[in-house]
Amino acid sequence: MNPELGRLLLDLLGRPYRLAMGLHALELRDWLIVTGDHAAEVAEKRRLFEAGADIRRLLPEGVEAAAETAALVEAHLAAHAPGVQMDATIADPLTRAGLAVQEDLCLLLASPEGYRLVGAFVAFPSRWSLEEKIGRPMPAIHAPVPGLEAAIGGPVRLFFERLQADRPVWRVNWSLSDDPVLHQPSSAFRRTATEVTAADAGRQLWLRVERQTLRRLPETGLVLFTILTFVEPLASLARDRRLAGLLADRLGELPEPMLAYKNLLTRRPAITTWLRAAAVA
Repeated sequence: MNPELGRLLLDLLGRPYRLAMGLHALELRDWLIVTGDHAAEVAEKRRLFEAGADIRRLLPEGVEAAAETAALVEAHLAAHAPGVQMDATIADPLTRAGLAVQEDLCLLLASPEGYRLVGAFVAFPSRWSLEEKIGRPMPAIHAPVPGLEAAIGGPVRLFFERLQADRPVWRVNWSLSDDPVLHQPSSAFRRTATEVTAADAGRQLWLRVERQTLRRLPETGLVLFTILTFVEPLASLARDRRLAGLLADRLGELPEPMLAYKNLLTRRPAITTWLRAAAVA
């Protein structure tokens, strides 16, 4: 398992489940991460882009912020990952930035309805699409998540209002998928009823974890949201009994609406049985 992913999982799973933003202060030197999968993931981004996949959208009100984003990404890479070069032949700033890093990039602009998604380069969505989300405010984007608006809608709005350019944050979330592919662009993508068994859950499912960061762009004032996606076979938790036990605990705490949203309602007993066995193996 990627060491960074292991650290993220310990932070994520080490606390009882509750709907919360789960924010941590972020040092700007740690803003973007280059893992051993960088070359492969950037190549996949480029393949998707050149194949015409709907992974880049930019509304007029996000153009200046896209240029600012590209400049920040370039400066960060030069300072902290000098082996990673941006492709100077790509004229469009958002595409140039999106094809240089593993992270997906989203630009959010304040509006009376909440912060709106006005630009994005998202090659690795987790069962959502830019066509569905571009131009929409955060409450509408998050509407499919059961209970989220009621539980933390107010704190989310307050956070966005108060976010400062010199105080970025990071957070983590997780899901379990029956397909390891990174590019999952719609809510219907591979949402199967495949039976998961207690004996084979480790080989049938993948743990999908997103490391997300939020920072306010100092010049344009928009919020830049980045998403770094890790995909790991659930079987890898058999090598870490602590993580296996923690994930079983968190699964046991999920309410039914959240289980249904995560496509785990009927699968939880088998997955939990597998995890408990791995935790004591």
